[in-house]
Amino acid sequence: MDLRLNADRFTGGEYINTYDRYRPTPPVGIIYQTLNYLNTTKADRIVDLGCGTGISTRVWSDFAEEIVGIEPSEEMIAIAIKNLVDATNIKYQTGYSNEIPLPANSVDCVTCSQSFHWMEPKSTLHEINRVLKENGVLVIYDVIWPPSVNFEYENAYNQLFDRVHKLTKQLQETIAYRWDKKQHVENVRQSGHFRFSKETYYHKSENFTKEQFIGIALSQGGLEALIKRGFSEDEIGINEFKKAVENMETPRFNTTTYNYRVVYGVKRT
Repeated sequence: MDLRLNADRFTGGEYINTYDRYRPTPPVGIIYQTLNYLNTTKADRIVDLGCGTGISTRVWSDFAEEIVGIEPSEEMIAIAIKNLVDATNIKYQTGYSNEIPLPANSVDCVTCSQSFHWMEPKSTLHEINRVLKENGVLVIYDVIWPPSVNFEYENAYNQLFDRVHKLTKQLQETIAYRWDKKQHVENVRQSGHFRFSKETYYHKSENFTKEQFIGIALSQGGLEALIKRGFSEDEIGINEFKKAVENMETPRFNTTTYNYRVVYGVKRT
């Protein structure tokens, strides 16, 4: 199993800039709950595994002495470093989830933001257990796509990705390895490394714009993988999707809501 295929999905300057511009920051409630499980208001070291362009790394800057973002895509790491302004307690390293480049028992919390489904769970959880301190916390969180707007916008999004999935199945190659997000909590429990685990849900709402809704769709790796393999925007259905969104009425309440599925695990002592 070549997990470099997963990292290769997240390459290309135009795509990475789209990803960085339109992906949402997580709800701060996830951070507060994590710190409650750690029984502290500020952690010593946080590791953001599969950190991408640092969207999910920078949110920890006020809540930890040191934050380490780890990401296999060198192009994404480059954008993450570029985005660092005043946060002197954040650093980035290239690496994979099953070979975390940190010592054993050195991390208070490992966070995986929209990334754990790209990681082989058994070896990743073994490695997370290695680097976590006793009573350390793992938090895995994913947006449930599409964000909530109204059924017309969401139907258009779903129709686009039905097309993406159909085209992907027609390819005579493996373009990525992906694990079911709904199995995250069970994988955490079955690993035997955690004395407490739970799945819960959070949400955050922002002002709706058509540009943002389209950008979220274009930031998805499955769609980008088809573009990298030579499919046109017409073949994928991107132009049709954009036109449909542009022709829709603005929602009555100008709100986009991002719903998150979150899994917590507290390491055994």
